[in-house]
Amino acid sequence: MGCATVGYTPPEDSGLIGVRPYPNADDVCVVIGENELTQDYLDDSATLIGCPTQETGAISDRINDGGITLETVGGWVLLSVPD
Repeated sequence: MGCATVGYTPPEDSGLIGVRPYPNADDVCVVIGENELTQDYLDDSATLIGCPTQETGAISDRINDGGITLETVGGWVLLSVPD
């Protein structure tokens, strides 16, 4: 599924699997699925998301919601957001 917003490369271009926008259908961040790049970051009590690196406001919002920055992969910042 290519979850790209105008101006951003899709998560798949960075080797990630974009599942759906997060937290709402019109947001730039996306839930990230499991693959070899993300398997160590998955947690049953949190949602793994990715936000475009240039979207500092969206990243800050997710951190303010309790998210923890994990790593930058390509053009995407990975965060773990508690469920």
